[in-house]
Amino acid sequence: MDYKGKTVWITGASSGIGAALCAEMASKGANIVLTARREAELDRVRMRCERPNDHMCLPFDVTHTKSHESALESILNRFGSLDSVVLNAGIGQRGSVVESTKEVERHIMEVNYFSTTELAKTVLPHFLQRNAGQFVVVSSVMGFISTPRRATYAASKHALQGYFEGLRAELSKTNVSISMICPGYIQTNISISSKTGTGDTFGSMDSQHATAMGSDVFAQKAVRGLEKGKAVMFIGGPERFGPLLARISPRLVRFLIPKVITRE
Repeated sequence: MDYKGKTVWITGASSGIGAALCAEMASKGANIVLTARREAELDRVRMRCERPNDHMCLPFDVTHTKSHESALESILNRFGSLDSVVLNAGIGQRGSVVESTKEVERHIMEVNYFSTTELAKTVLPHFLQRNAGQFVVVSSVMGFISTPRRATYAASKHALQGYFEGLRAELSKTNVSISMICPGYIQTNISISSKTGTGDTFGSMDSQHATAMGSDVFAQKAVRGLEKGKAVMFIGGPERFGPLLARISPRLVRFLIPKVITRE
């Protein structure tokens, strides 16, 4: 997609990958709609984008699915149409299965899976009516493999893969596209804000993310792939090859993961 003059709605836009995508897509000429819970942080991100007055902050909690319809109406009232939605909002996990409460596990699924699919279903009729539009789904390398202390997080990303591949097949005779972005370790605050097994905030940067690819570099690579219409992208360090290795030698991956992933 050529983003010049297009309207792009980005969830989870207040920090990390979402904020970096806002800046990169704005630099390509897109009009950005920024969504997250913290309005002040959204406005900070907006002001750091090129042409800040062309963009719109639309703060709300994506898990409040009853707000999705009115949010879309606000976008259409401002811009007339929506060309792309980047489904990026999500939360990480740092808790073993045995210590994770069912409330924490349900919360992770609500944020990472149900709010994402509900928002997609809200936008879908608009895209079908226009016979044009782009879903960009920020999944994860862990949509294909899983690691200790991230089981529910991985489950939510596996679910996204299944859902949107099914939707892709349903849309095969339309001009509505789906691109899945699967980051590995990216230098963001996801580990800091991750939920522990009891629902507390993990509160510290783990070593994998501290030394990982910067979010601005990630955004540049992601947008280049989106401009080319790539269906699936794996972006990150060597860990991005994990899903391929798991297909070639699942036994080897099962052997390695407990040894190379720390308790962070």
